[in-house]
Amino acid sequence: MKKQHQLAYQAIKDVSKGYHGAITKLLVIIGVSRQAYNKGLKRQQTVWELRDQRLKERVQYWFDFHHQGIGAGNLLENLRQDEQINFPVTFKQVRRVMRELDIHCQIRKKT
Repeated sequence: MKKQHQLAYQAIKDVSKGYHGAITKLLVIIGVSRQAYNKGLKRQQTVWELRDQRLKERVQYWFDFHHQGIGAGNLLENLRQDEQINFPVTFKQVRRVMRELDIHCQIRKKT
């Protein structure tokens, strides 16, 4: 599920408390059906989403641990040795997570 929809559903839930008919009007503005709204509120995270969240936390941890001077290859090696990561991690996953977190190595090679 898109992050925007999750935020929109939570906002609708918070704003509409105590106002009769507010949910219907807000859903019309956003363009979402009531069925999709209710399904989105009750939805639980999938295994893949939980892994991705854990991977993001650990990538951020190792990146900060190395003072923003570590690239995707070295991050991958640290993640493979990390005890909190109990699933296989690939180089492409590390690159994608780094892109999503908008982090990149601050140290350049000498030429």
